[in-house]
Order: sequence, then structure tokens, then C-alpha cells
Amino acid sequence: MPIAPMEILDAFESIVDIFLSDIRHRERAAFILCDNFVEMACKTKAKQRDHRFNTQCGFHDAWNAPGVRLPKNGLGSRVRGRRDTRNTMQHASAAVTVDMQSCADAILDLPGVMTKLWGRNALTNLRLWQQVAIRIIRLYSSSGDANIRRQFEEQMRTERWRGNAEERPPRVHETIIECGLRNHWAIAIKQNPHQVEQILNNLGVP
Repeated sequence: MPIAPMEILDAFESIVDIFLSDIRHRERAAFILCDNFVEMACKTKAKQRDHRFNTQCGFHDAWNAPGVRLPKNGLGSRVRGRRDTRNTMQHASAAVTVDMQSCADAILDLPGVMTKLWGRNALTNLRLWQQVAIRIIRLYSSSGDANIRRQFEEQMRTERWRGNAEERPPRVHETIIECGLRNHWAIAIKQNPHQVEQILNNLGVP
């Protein structure tokens, strides 16, 4: 059964990592990379279908290539609309940016792109922490519940992340990282995916 190529899954992982990171302007960076991802995925699939496909083509030719052809409505129209926003952000005004919800919506469409191109088993190789991350991103998307979002943030802050053996004063050269805080969620999710998954389950997050 076809699955998305590893380079595509790696690119998706990078975007999720940025969304969960503590870097400044993470939403802007992740949103731009979502657009790059869609173009790369379309060209990769087109190249698989026809090894003579010219990957130097533009975005329009890539998403209309044989074996690709993103739908005109729904998923296709959303990613095409984001291309316009990305062009404005990168080429027209450095001040233009996107909020967390718009970024989350863009990321959530990437699994849909992979499934459209490589079938329902495209995401088979996603690791647990990535599956958990998708659920968190969905919570921050336009379909997320603001009240549950606040509860999730509170539980992440108050969750016990360190065992007794690790509870010691920090050494001089060490910095305390509270992985339950929003800026450090990537650490919590990667090191304790089952723990974060249980928080989501308890709150009924799909």
C-alpha cells in the first residue's frame, strides 16, 4: 500500500516542530512552510507518476499535474488561497502575518494533501508524538473549542512532568525548562507523548 515518501513526512515533522517551538513568529514561518510543503508534495507525486515531469514548473502546473490534480473546491481552493497570502507575506509586505488559528488550519490540511496524493495509508509512518501534535493543532484551529483550549493549557501547566529522581536543584550551567508552558510543548510531547495523549483524551479532544 502506498505511503507518503519519507522526505515528505520529514517536511511535515519540521512544520509541526516549528508550530510547537518557542521561536518568534513561529506561526508566520510555519504557514509559509505549509505552502512550500504543498508545492513539494505535488511535484514529488507528479515525478513519481512521470519521471520526465519538470519539477522546475510553477505551482499551478504542479497541482494540476496528472496524478495530482487537487480539487477545485475544498482542499484545493484552500491551499491555492494560501499561496496568495504567502506571496503577499514574502514578496509584498514583511509586516503581513497570520494568527495561530490560520496557521493551525493550514497545517491541518497537509495530512489531507498527503492522503489525496498517496491514499488512505499515506500517514501510516507518523510517530505517536506527531499524531498527538495533530490533535493539539486541531484544538487551536478554527474547529477547536476555546473553553477546552484553556483547560488544556491549564492541565499542561500543572501536569507533573518530572519524576522524583530528577527533582534536584539545577546546576550552575543548567536552565530550568518548564515543558508544560506553551513555548516548550515540543519537549513535553516528544518525551511524554502518552502523558499528553491522556490529557487530550480526558478533555475529549478528537
